[in-house]
Amino acid sequence: MKLEGLDILLIYECSGHCAHCCYRAGPGRNETMTVSEVEGYLAAVADQPLEWVLLFGGEPFICYDLLRECVALAAPLAPVLVFTNGYWATDPDTARRRLTGLQEAGLDYILFSVDAFHQAHAPLERIAIGIEAARELGYGTIEIDNRCLGEPDADNPFNRHTRAIMARLAELCDLTGVNVIQGPARMVGRAADELSPYRAPCSVLPARCPLPDYLGGDLSAPTGVEVHPGGWVNLCAGLALGNARQCPLDEILADYDPDAHPIIRVLVREGPAGLLRLAQRHGYSPGRGYVDGCHLCYEVRRFLRPYYPDHLAPARPYAEPGEDVG
Repeated sequence: MKLEGLDILLIYECSGHCAHCCYRAGPGRNETMTVSEVEGYLAAVADQPLEWVLLFGGEPFICYDLLRECVALAAPLAPVLVFTNGYWATDPDTARRRLTGLQEAGLDYILFSVDAFHQAHAPLERIAIGIEAARELGYGTIEIDNRCLGEPDADNPFNRHTRAIMARLAELCDLTGVNVIQGPARMVGRAADELSPYRAPCSVLPARCPLPDYLGGDLSAPTGVEVHPGGWVNLCAGLALGNARQCPLDEILADYDPDAHPIIRVLVREGPAGLLRLAQRHGYSPGRGYVDGCHLCYEVRRFLRPYYPDHLAPARPYAEPGEDVG
C-alpha cells in the first residue's frame, strides 16, 4: 500500500457530541495517543510518498501539548493539517497564542468545522476569532469544512441551518481567501443512529463500496489510512487492517491484501449488497431501509462484529459507552 495521506486520531474526547460523528467522539472519552506512539507511526511511513498528515480527533486542541509535539514530528515528512471545531478560540489573544505555538512547530494548514452539527456545541463567534487569528499570523491555508445531510444542495433543515450559519459567519469575519469544502456526512457511527431517519431509504443498493476519497476511494488500492487511539489501523471507521500495537504499521501496510481480509474481500467483489448476504448467512434480518451504501455497510458491520472482532474494530464507532460492544 502506497500512502498519499496518513490520518491520526489523537484523541476521542471532544468538547461537542455531534450528531454526525462517525467516531462517536464526545466529552469524557479517555482514549488518547502518546507522543511515542505517534512518533512510531510517523517513522513507519517515512518512506511513503505522503502528501499530507492529518491530526484530528475528537478535538485535538484538548490535548494541545500533544498536538504541538505531533505537528513538530510530522512537519518534516509532509504538510500537516489540523482539524478543529474552534472551541478554544475564546478571545483573540488565546487564539493567537494557540495558533502561534502550532505555527512555530510547523503548522501552516488549519481546518475549522462549521455546520449545523458542530454549531450545536461550538459558538460561531469562536470560529470567527480563530479564522481572524490564523489570517493575522499568515497561515498559508485556512479552510472551513461543512458536513451536510445528504448532498450539499439537498433541501432539509440541517442544510438550511448550515447555509444560515455560513451567512452569519461572513458577517462576523472576513472569509476572503478561506476555502470552503462541502460534503455529505457519512452514515456511520452516531450519524447512522441519529441522522439516517431524516433521509429516505435508497431504492437500489450501490454496486461498490464508497470508500472516502481522502482514503483513496478504492478498497483495492487505498492511498490513505486512519490510525486510532489504541493502535487500530482503519480504512473506514471500524474497518480494521490490523493493530499497530501488535504489528508495526509499515508491516500492516506492506501486507495489505484485499482478498485476505474477510470483510474487504466481500466489499471489493460484491459491494455492500454482498456484505448484507454474508450477514444474512449469520442470521441478520435487514432493517427497514438503508439511506445509502455507507449506512448499509455500517449496520451490517455492527451486526458482524462478534464474528470478526479483529477485522471490525475498534469498538468505539459501533456503540456509545455503556453498551456491550466488547
